[in-house]
Amino acid sequence: MSFAGYLLLLLKGSCLAAEMTLILAEEGSSVMMHAPAIKNVNFTEWEYIRDSTPQFILQYYADSQLITVYPAYKDRVVFYQNNGSFVLQKLRETDSGIYKATVDLMQDKARKTSLRVIKPLPQPKLLSSSNLAGSLINLTCMLPQGTVADVSWKKDGHPLPPEKCCRLTWKTTMLQIRKAEKSDCGSYSCIINNSVSWKEAALNLTVTGLTPPARAAQMMTAAALVLAAISAVLFVIRLCQLGKHKLGKEAWEWLMMTILGLLCTSSLLLFAASVIWMQEDGHSAAFILLGLFLVAVIVATALTAVAMAPCRPAVLTHFRSKGWHRVILCITATTLVVNLLFTSLLLRSFHQLHERGCSEAVDLTIGFIIPAVAVLPILLLLFPCCK
Repeated sequence: MSFAGYLLLLLKGSCLAAEMTLILAEEGSSVMMHAPAIKNVNFTEWEYIRDSTPQFILQYYADSQLITVYPAYKDRVVFYQNNGSFVLQKLRETDSGIYKATVDLMQDKARKTSLRVIKPLPQPKLLSSSNLAGSLINLTCMLPQGTVADVSWKKDGHPLPPEKCCRLTWKTTMLQIRKAEKSDCGSYSCIINNSVSWKEAALNLTVTGLTPPARAAQMMTAAALVLAAISAVLFVIRLCQLGKHKLGKEAWEWLMMTILGLLCTSSLLLFAASVIWMQEDGHSAAFILLGLFLVAVIVATALTAVAMAPCRPAVLTHFRSKGWHRVILCITATTLVVNLLFTSLLLRSFHQLHERGCSEAVDLTIGFIIPAVAVLPILLLLFPCCK
């Protein structure tokens, strides 16, 4: 074969291949397929070919304007007489195949359309495994089993590049955020597409620096600070009465019992908060020593308060001596300083931990108001005695 003949054969094959049109359509939709662009057509025939087996769809005779639609396609075909095109409605996955349009029985000018019907995509679900700052967060795009689609990710409407702090695992449709921080907060979207449609699932990720136990511990610390502050005010009042006789012995004892009771409660709350803090942020020597000190304070203040009560055990009578009074004042002053110092430091530490995320700050109003309101009746009873 000469070179010119070979080139002519290639051009002919290219022209024949160009007659094949590929159409992708979603199941349940409609699609239009076109016949050869030939004028003055007398006869048009459409066939469906699958596995080399042709099946007639419709035949049209221009002279009589008779349209014959075969039973398999009845009520699913809209034929246009002016150009021989037709619309196939209510597409099914089984409609995938080759559709051939022949005019005036001219096979060399027939036009073929390859139709691929794809099932519509289901709505994905986007789930988060965690939202704690510093932890590994997995954002999983949940798809029904058997769904075939490409997956892409966006953050705040912008494509998410894989070279960032996140690792993309396409097969499991999972986005991993390592050591989540404040900058990872935002709206994440999982987009799936299959050439004919796309679906999107969105999730607003709010990275939080405090776990629920840590939030509760922060509230305890706020309450402990209020009780320690009230104790400090009452203790200053007591120191102002030293050497004076305005307060009777019984009033002094009730005032000291109130101070010790508030300090014991404050120490108990601070101890619980410090234990939770160590569980969240790890053990440290400072908090271990603080815990031991608070346990000793709780025991000492509880015993001293019981010793000052009117109905006290006989074994605790020596706590009422003048020497023990000075010891009690020193212990009370030391406990007040430690409680006020560590509650302030602990609240600051909780705030710094919160700043690692982007969640709203814990409203400590309740932690401040409840202990103050609870102590108010006691203060009202003690006020007349302090005049």
